[in-house]
Amino acid sequence: MVSERLKALLDDILAGRAPNAGRFCGHCYQPLSEGRELCPHCGRSTPACAPVAAVPLEVIEMHRRRRGREGLVVRSVAWGGLSAGVVIALLPLAFADVQLWTVLAFFGLLAFFYLLSANLANSVGDALGYRWGYSLFRKRWERFVGRRDG
Repeated sequence: MVSERLKALLDDILAGRAPNAGRFCGHCYQPLSEGRELCPHCGRSTPACAPVAAVPLEVIEMHRRRRGREGLVVRSVAWGGLSAGVVIALLPLAFADVQLWTVLAFFGLLAFFYLLSANLANSVGDALGYRWGYSLFRKRWERFVGRRDG
């Protein structure tokens, strides 16, 4: 699989902060410094697996899709929590008419569900999104390596 250093570089490439150019391991695409004869990530030697000048676009696209899946889950958890909060916060106004306590309950429940959904998105959403995105990336990576090496 890809290294943390490559993931950070792919994030930078996608954000336009780094070019897709340099010296990379021909097997795992770990960035390599000039003169380095052994990949620090997969352990392959450069004579056995020649370095490449750019990360393949298919690998960049796999990473972009993985990040997109992660973000989709996080946003879904956050918006789901906020939507539930709005519905629940409207209940006192709907059933008890507009009074001071129902207005205070409305804003209090909105604040509570805002904080709840933000925390759930940052914990549960992150964990679920990472697992889902990573599993899709792993499957695509295995197909990519099979085509590349086969």
